[in-house]
Amino acid sequence: MSSRISRRTGIVGLAALVGILAALVAATTAAGSRQAVTLTVATLPIANGYPLDVGIKHGFFDKQGITIKKTTLASGNDVVLAMANHNADVGYLGFVPMMIARTQGIPLQLVAASEVEGTSAADNWQNILVKGSSSIRTPADLAGKTIAVNALKGVGEVMIKAALEKLKVDPNSIKLVALPFTSMRSAMNNGQVDAIWVPEPFLTQGLSIDNDRIVMAPGPVLGQFWPIGGYAVNQDWAKANPDTYKALRTALNESLTYTQAHPDEARALLPAGTPSNIRLPIWSTLVNRATLLKLAKYTKEFGVINTLPNMAALVPSSIASGLVLQGVVGGNSIAVKLEGKRVTSLNPGNYTFVVYDRSVHQSFGLKGPGVHKSTGVRQVGRVTWAVTLKKGTYTYSSSAKASLKNTIKVG
Repeated sequence: MSSRISRRTGIVGLAALVGILAALVAATTAAGSRQAVTLTVATLPIANGYPLDVGIKHGFFDKQGITIKKTTLASGNDVVLAMANHNADVGYLGFVPMMIARTQGIPLQLVAASEVEGTSAADNWQNILVKGSSSIRTPADLAGKTIAVNALKGVGEVMIKAALEKLKVDPNSIKLVALPFTSMRSAMNNGQVDAIWVPEPFLTQGLSIDNDRIVMAPGPVLGQFWPIGGYAVNQDWAKANPDTYKALRTALNESLTYTQAHPDEARALLPAGTPSNIRLPIWSTLVNRATLLKLAKYTKEFGVINTLPNMAALVPSSIASGLVLQGVVGGNSIAVKLEGKRVTSLNPGNYTFVVYDRSVHQSFGLKGPGVHKSTGVRQVGRVTWAVTLKKGTYTYSSSAKASLKNTIKVG
């Protein structure tokens, strides 16, 4: 009897080993069919870029036959310069520097979208800060003041001026000074500038350590979930290396989606001493092309570019289009919104749901064809889901309160 058990155990163990080896072979088949490559990625010293590190850690790039070599630069404009000089194969940068590059004969092409901003100053990860003792209380008070941005003719300049214009403040009344993000807090503390435009982790450092205040969130002023940037390559390289380009997009999208679902792994990469409550960005692999066109028009309006870029070439059809929706539950209300307005119908397609669960007594659930997700009753905070909605009816509700239920018609 015991010999039969031992023999059977050995067979089961051998079968398991064969299964593991088969899985490994399957995982490396796609990468093995082409030559392994090393790509230099020029990135920025901000929390938004952490999915790249998380993806490297989990082998998402190795699985695609890609080895990543990182180099960190101060601004998107520096990233463009590095790519133009062939010092980087891939650039992590804002859409504005990408547009500048294309209009100046550097044919950048998006390989993966990365992040969008929040819905208000309270949940946004990139805002304008002033000292706690500053007399600047409103966006109108920024007129005549000096604001630090990480680069002139970049994302910050366009968004700040566009937001001020929307708020009826003269966008030409401010003075912008270029400083690295790493130097901005000390510059404001020393009185060199009146305000700073900073992303995380510098935003929460200013709020928690320096007792700074938020005076404006340019992104949410322009629109909820405003697109910021992503990863780009040279268009000629993409044409010459279609398989590697596709593999790179696959690895980047996997990294972004995984990091969005596991935010603690991004927080673990923060510099020592950084407050743990930083506001992580909303990572989304989807592109809202209509909003990007608005950004391009702002970029031209404020003289950063002289002509609109070829948007179809910058963001090829292989990049998935989609909208970011806001789900909210708390108290006696539950809703799905787009730009602050309740949604009752949608077209089939890809969506990113950003759910704000504000109650320990409620949950936010979404159920319909191919989708069954919930935050859970005890869960509180922000949760992000990447979903594909098909033709049919979707119900969103709280499992703890039957009256909190509504539907969205898709089709």
